[in-house]
Amino acid sequence: MFEIHLGAAGEVVMTGRLDATQCDAALQFMDRLAAPRVIDLAGLEYIASAGLRVLLVTQKRVKGAGGGLALINVRPQIHDIFRYAGFDRIIDVTRAAG
Repeated sequence: MFEIHLGAAGEVVMTGRLDATQCDAALQFMDRLAAPRVIDLAGLEYIASAGLRVLLVTQKRVKGAGGGLALINVRPQIHDIFRYAGFDRIIDVTRAAG
């Protein structure tokens, strides 16, 4: 199961499993936001390569408008995926404490 919504401070909150079946909905949600800046991934358990594409497309759009994304509260196993894919060099990624 995957959920995406805006948090109390305006951050995007993703929970569950962002796999290929959920990517279109996630990208549509992100595209409706003028300039998402922070994505809280504390509840994200899994991300497929298609999910990485959602973040990359969003980062490119936001960067084109002069901004950038910050991924916060990233679980260690998800952080490893970002690091292996080189995403930590193009998107600000902060591991969850603990």
